Amino acid sequence: MMNPLKTLPILLLPFLMLTGCQTTDKPKADKPISQSRQESYLSDAKPPQQFGFSIYRVQDGIAYSGAGRLHPRHLASEKMLKDNIPVIRIKGKARRDKMNVLIDFYNPSSWLEFSTSQKFKAHFIGINDMVIPYRGNYNTGGQNAYAGVITQLRIDNLYIENIPFYIRMATGSLGPLARGIQIPEVDAVLGYDNLRNFEYIQIDLRNNTIGFSSSIPYVPHDELLMTTAKIVDLPGYGLAVEGAISGQPTPVILDFARDGSFSRSDAKVNITKQVSLGDIVYRQVPTLVLPPHSSPPSAGRKMLEPYIITICSPKGIVYFERPPE
Repeated sequence: MMNPLKTLPILLLPFLMLTGCQTTDKPKADKPISQSRQESYLSDAKPPQQFGFSIYRVQDGIAYSGAGRLHPRHLASEKMLKDNIPVIRIKGKARRDKMNVLIDFYNPSSWLEFSTSQKFKAHFIGINDMVIPYRGNYNTGGQNAYAGVITQLRIDNLYIENIPFYIRMATGSLGPLARGIQIPEVDAVLGYDNLRNFEYIQIDLRNNTIGFSSSIPYVPHDELLMTTAKIVDLPGYGLAVEGAISGQPTPVILDFARDGSFSRSDAKVNITKQVSLGDIVYRQVPTLVLPPHSSPPSAGRKMLEPYIITICSPKGIVYFERPPE
């Protein structure tokens, strides 16, 4: 049994970061930015306070806290660029600026490919010659990454101001942070650090749509509602809900970016006899076995696809509804 209140070790997350949607196409070349160019770009870092973020000291430098500002009462809906893969197109301040963004509830952080960060005029953030490196445990493909911010993004007509990302210091790809997705090309990742600030996000894998609300609450359809699941706080991870394996309570991460059914690291089994999310019970679930103690269990797209799933992070609840006939 896994204790949902205990911070779990993050030892082998690179394995999971490579288990996304696999294709047979050759991945784009990964070209690191030279150290001298990195130093040049980082020398122009802006104070985090300029964008409404707080700054604090840690053992090896500084860190920041804060999130982008959503314009109130805005709604948006975007079509996935490829069936069943949660990648959508997002625009910048200039309408001609567009990027493909993976909506990744599994990843606790958000990411930008370097050339995309330049196209969108992202700023690195830091103060007194100190910049803010990525200190997490996720696999960046061996590349440095530093905190930055884009001053405005637009999902349809929903505006976000001063949205933070980690900028990976290489061009051509996001490496393992793209979760193995090669078509469509992934320019950026919106992780749970930013996604949790929306009033709700609704994912409909069957219709390939993702809906967003900045502040308007979601009202579920009583005749369609199958279950609700409470969101569990797992430091260092993305979106997790209360679940169970064979009746034993355990948090389960919702991983829309992975095309499998179920993954776990606590048992070497090809089939898990029973998995529960809220009151929904899955039986005889195909299972990807992970290295021991590498991650909490996660539900992939094949488990999530039958439902319209609405994540209401401020309320701490996820709704599972059946599609209307």
